[in-house]
Amino acid sequence: MIPFDPAGRLPTGTTVLEASAGTGKTYAIGALAVRYLAEGVVRADELAVISFSRIASAELRAKVRQRIVRTIACLQGSPDLTPDPADRLLATGTPQVVAERIARLEAAATELDRSAIMTIHQFCQAMLAELGVQAAVDTQARLTEDLSRLLGQVCADLYLARYARHPDGAPFPLAIAQSLAREAVERLTSELRPSGVDGIPGERREFALAVRAEFERRKQAASLFTFDDQLLRLEQALQGPTGQVCAERLRRRCRVVLVDEFQDTDPVQWAILRQTFHGHVPLVLIGDPKQSIYSFRGADVEAYRDAVANAAEHYSLAVNWRSDPGVVSAVSALFAGVSLGAGIEVPPVECAQPASRLIAPDGSPWRAPARLRCHAPNRPASAEEARRLITQDLTAQVVDLLSSGLQVVTPDGPRPLQPKDVAVLVTRNRRGKELADALTAAGVAVSFGGADSIFASHAAGDWLTLLRAIDQPQRANLRAAFLTDFIGADLTDLATADSAQLTAWAGQLQSWSHLLAEAGVAGLFAAVGAAEDPLPVRVLRRPRGERDLTDYRHLAQLLHAKHTEGIRGAALVGWLEEQVTESTTTTDRLRRLETDREAVQILTVHKAKGLQFPVVLLPEAADLWVPDTDDGACLDYHDGEVRVLDVGGATAPGRFERLAQYQAERGEDQLRALYVALTRAQSQVTMWWTRTWRNTAASPLHRLLFRRRELPGTPELGYPLDSAPGDGHPRELAWLSAAGVVVEECPSLIADAHLTPTRTALQHGPLAWQRSIDQSWRRTSYSGLTEAVHARSPFAADAELEHLDEPPADPAADAAAVPAGRPSPMAALPGGTGFGSLVHEIFENLDWFAPTPADRGALAERLLAATDAANARFAVPGVTSPALAEALLPGLLTPLGRLTDDRPLAAISIGDRLSELGFEFPLGRADSTTTLAEVAQVLRRWLPADDPLAGYPDALADPSLSGQLLRGFLTGSIDSVLRIGPADQPRFVVIDYKTNRLGGDDLTLEHYSLEAMTEEMIRTHYPLQAILYCVALHRFLGQRVSGYRPELHLGGVGYLFVRGLAGEGGGPTGNFSWFPPAGLVVELSELLADRGRP
Repeated sequence: MIPFDPAGRLPTGTTVLEASAGTGKTYAIGALAVRYLAEGVVRADELAVISFSRIASAELRAKVRQRIVRTIACLQGSPDLTPDPADRLLATGTPQVVAERIARLEAAATELDRSAIMTIHQFCQAMLAELGVQAAVDTQARLTEDLSRLLGQVCADLYLARYARHPDGAPFPLAIAQSLAREAVERLTSELRPSGVDGIPGERREFALAVRAEFERRKQAASLFTFDDQLLRLEQALQGPTGQVCAERLRRRCRVVLVDEFQDTDPVQWAILRQTFHGHVPLVLIGDPKQSIYSFRGADVEAYRDAVANAAEHYSLAVNWRSDPGVVSAVSALFAGVSLGAGIEVPPVECAQPASRLIAPDGSPWRAPARLRCHAPNRPASAEEARRLITQDLTAQVVDLLSSGLQVVTPDGPRPLQPKDVAVLVTRNRRGKELADALTAAGVAVSFGGADSIFASHAAGDWLTLLRAIDQPQRANLRAAFLTDFIGADLTDLATADSAQLTAWAGQLQSWSHLLAEAGVAGLFAAVGAAEDPLPVRVLRRPRGERDLTDYRHLAQLLHAKHTEGIRGAALVGWLEEQVTESTTTTDRLRRLETDREAVQILTVHKAKGLQFPVVLLPEAADLWVPDTDDGACLDYHDGEVRVLDVGGATAPGRFERLAQYQAERGEDQLRALYVALTRAQSQVTMWWTRTWRNTAASPLHRLLFRRRELPGTPELGYPLDSAPGDGHPRELAWLSAAGVVVEECPSLIADAHLTPTRTALQHGPLAWQRSIDQSWRRTSYSGLTEAVHARSPFAADAELEHLDEPPADPAADAAAVPAGRPSPMAALPGGTGFGSLVHEIFENLDWFAPTPADRGALAERLLAATDAANARFAVPGVTSPALAEALLPGLLTPLGRLTDDRPLAAISIGDRLSELGFEFPLGRADSTTTLAEVAQVLRRWLPADDPLAGYPDALADPSLSGQLLRGFLTGSIDSVLRIGPADQPRFVVIDYKTNRLGGDDLTLEHYSLEAMTEEMIRTHYPLQAILYCVALHRFLGQRVSGYRPELHLGGVGYLFVRGLAGEGGGPTGNFSWFPPAGLVVELSELLADRGRP
């Protein structure tokens, strides 16, 4: 296979780039992405980079961005960087050509978020959204990750329906039925066998088929779908009548596709990629079939083989950048001539490292790059005895390793070996827990990636809920936070809480939000413990309270560590969300661990894939039990290229042959898993082998050691100890020594080992604070900016808990003379912020489209239903659903004049409306000096004298407002954005609903005259809110509308005072329309971004 050259010809068709462990897949992807971008093959929004996990995708996006920035610096001649081959190639050419490449990369750096760097499931979801109606997708369907409850119901219902009245009773127990159901649904694309058989085997298959069909039927009826359903939906769309049209549309969207970890794909994923991109656009498949170890999750190495067979070009990555020469040599020797599956072998690789990077004293056993610790008693031991001895020996070895003064060579020079440099890789969580307990008892700090994870705890869920509420203080998030241990409310408390109580709870969260920004998570948690009803006291009152409190404290430490690293706000929420989501599958922490930064890592092999450590210990490489009887379990295997699930049980015809095929494939999986484990090591790997009655012969390490090396191929599934060469002891294998593997005997009696912690001298005396805190940097909103003049909590406003962006009414307005005129439709309805929340909830969820008078009856019914639903959640005393719905209907039928081409809201379809458009954008640079006074100056310069808000800049110049620095982030949510006008030249209008009461009890429509609304707008500083919304919309449209031009596409602002909307033919009251000049919005956007300043 031809070695891959990052400076060679760019792939133009389907290309397979086959890697080995540590050979730089991520580098290759980054180099290819940068070249495709720099050479003008694609723009950033036409590039797709697909991986198979969220963590991997996030890392790829960061790496591609870093690579773009690095290449730009290299092309600009940075003296601090050494160009690599791809950089040197891009630097060739005339100055104009190089300048064009730099310009393309700079554009890509700013637009990289528009590229499809995502997981395969995210990719399919995005492509389905791209196809829209062409994919015939249920747009109302809800994504869910866990349908186990639905599957249990289906299984139980079918089991009862089929067998409850069966004269012979059920042919198999319910437990077997549940296993059949689970396997049949989890492996949905596998063919169920055996077919065409009678008796219990045939009935088992029929039951599994029935579960599949009924599960799919109920799932669709409930409008539910899973991540895997997205794949199937896209595949069906591509295979349907409009499949070719769909594929062409996706190819226009993704003109270059790079797929990472392709060995982990499955037939459906490969079918989508093949049908859409193969033979049409550059499709580069990067993977290592030797690391295909996720068959239990659906990964299918056969899909990789099919891609290899169909690819136009094949390249290899043949230089190992991870491991030292001794480790590379040992791994190569162990796998020399071994087949890890059809066509999968371990090829020779070059080693980029010149020598070992682990410095050990003379005579230290750790100088050996590979060690094999053996225990071979005269008679084979039981598995429990062998594991107990390995646990003792491994503990002693780790204590010795951390006490021997070893050093690790880094790019910055040698440093002491630390616990985090050591990984213990296991195959089972139970074994990992045993080893973690033993190491902990020996004084070794341990981080265990097992089931007992701090991120799977109740405390982790509460922390995540609290941080979400602080980062995005919207109504639902805040109410969820009230129910955590941090506030301590229960559902009854929440249901009966009045406005004052809700505001008090929101105020508590606000104060914690400020503390988090100023003092980090540690400061926040200290305040939680010092509250009036402190969390520790409440938690300790209940059973297992100490356990929960320990978890809260532990998580506070972990979160504070991340916070001090600069991971804050949404990033901190995202990090914790990732840990909680993956707590049982990827990234775990042992509970009660104070910190994992200085801890030995214990991981399963599957979780360790993609990681690397200076020292790797493998206590289970020679420990595998294979049952010698058939328990009738379902078998997942291949019949040629067809993936099969055998559900017939042990008595089914042909079971012996199917079991043999299943065992052969599992044996290949186990060899590949051992390859993954060994190749995590950078400088040293230690394995254990013991002579046991039943757990040694079929283990992957034993199979590699005692196979007949002169016969290349797949080792036998087991090598009995009594027939192994010599006396069945690895010390008799001369080739191990030649490969640099040192064979050592484990002592039968091992003294208890304990790590003596090293102590550093403490420097006594007071600590002096030597840094300054920028207290003007903040995450704020319109409400936060106007807090000083409204004298209330901005946090509650951000939360939209009670819609406190509608300030208290002016008492003078209530006392003013009541204009004669028509009563407001909402005159009898109460005021208050709770009422504002209720109205907003209705408008947000209502489909108000009723373009003709004949549609008005249906609109009234929908409005009543939406009001009922909102009233159930946000009931306001004295407000009934029929009365409120009747009062709101005129507002939906009121023509809005120039703002909407004189159409009412009811004439705007749901497709031309975007509800609750949330935004968050940075306010200038870290050292920005922009203030609200400068915003007032921009307004004063742009607003003409006849503008209804021409006097607002003077109000904004209020000393309590104007001096505020605009530094940090601005957040908010626009009630609605309407698309008005022809499709080829639409205008986009900002809409905000207001329930402010501008008069007293005898409220009339005339209270909402233009003059009255203008006065209220200025009093409440709504113009500031409106112009900030315009800036947010301007930035949004610039990213979403092709050929965007502010002067054409910005359509103005409508503040709808719903109490004053008169209905059809009722006049302009209640509608405050404002049309700020496009130049004003653009200049203000530039000012807030702090552009153009030195």
